[in-house]
Amino acid sequence: MDYSNLVTALQENDTKKVNELISALRPRLIAFLRIHMNATQEDAEDCAQDSLLTSIEIINEDRIQNPEQVVSYILSTCRNTYLKMQKKKRPEATDDISDKHQQAPRQLQSLLDKEQKRLLNICMDQLKEKHQSFMQYWFDHPDAQAKKVADHFNISLSNTWTRKHRIIKKLNECYTKKSKL
Repeated sequence: MDYSNLVTALQENDTKKVNELISALRPRLIAFLRIHMNATQEDAEDCAQDSLLTSIEIINEDRIQNPEQVVSYILSTCRNTYLKMQKKKRPEATDDISDKHQQAPRQLQSLLDKEQKRLLNICMDQLKEKHQSFMQYWFDHPDAQAKKVADHFNISLSNTWTRKHRIIKKLNECYTKKSKL
């Protein structure tokens, strides 16, 4: 869907078109936060809503220079809104450090990390070769834009998101099953 029409629809006060575009964009923002920022469903929904409201205000104030990049702008706003929310949730530093705030020994964490990697590798090995390659690319390039990944694998942008979501779901299911053994 071409979201650059959102700018035009807002400028022309086309409420029906604005609602249609927002309804299509909101789940995409929520998925972005859930997948890339590991946000909870509730936090993702709140941030998506706040970001859309902020973005609509900016568009109405005619402060968007490139309407064709409105999705990138809204995604950035969404990410920043989420990061601000997380910063507010962090507890304040105190001088009193109780036993419950002591860190576990690093050896234990190292063992847990190794076990998690081992289980992930087992689950990765169960995927088809092309899916292993696809996910390995994401692991090797965690900051890669979906467009770059789509170009690398010669697939559409929407196929990239769908494939990533489905493979991550499979990996999560496998990991959950293996970690309960």
